[in-house]
Order: sequence, then C-alpha cells, then structure tokens
Amino acid sequence: MTLRELFEAVKEKHLSKTQLEEYRDELSSLFAAIHLEMADIEKAEALFIVESKLGSDVAKKRVWNATPQGQRLIELKHYSKGAEKVLSSLKSRLYSVY
Repeated sequence: MTLRELFEAVKEKHLSKTQLEEYRDELSSLFAAIHLEMADIEKAEALFIVESKLGSDVAKKRVWNATPQGQRLIELKHYSKGAEKVLSSLKSRLYSVY
C-alpha cells in the first residue's frame, strides 16, 4: 500500500481496532523508510554543497533543490510531515478504542 492509499484508507470513520492497529503499524514502517531515504539524500546534499564550486551556500542550495535528489528530498520532507500527523491521529483513535 502506498502512502497516499494509506492516507485515504485511514479517513474511514468506522475502522475496527484491528484495522487501526494494522494501519498504524504499516504507517510506522513507511515513516521509518521515509526517514532512512531522507538520511541518504541529506548525506549526498552535504557532499554536493561542500564540493560545489558555486558562490554562496544559498546558491548551492538552490542548485541542489533543482536536482532530482533535491526534488525527492522536498517530497520526502512533506510526506514525513503528513505521515506524522496521520500517525498521531491513528494513535489517538486507538487510545479512544481501548
């Protein structure tokens, strides 16, 4: 299940405890995978900025953001924020079931 599909699935109001737990577990795994990928890309970004012959750090950052890896990092940061919010919501829903 993709992150978007998972976001849609948890919108359902009448999920069972088991479903909530499964979605929480799956989302937790995806959240961890997002952060692992972000770490790898951020390491590449650090090397890019150090090795770049461009002028200022701001210019280097702008050029980095335009690369495929920079674009992916932007996506992942936003996915991470969304996943964190939905995960928090799932946990709250689970606590209310117990």
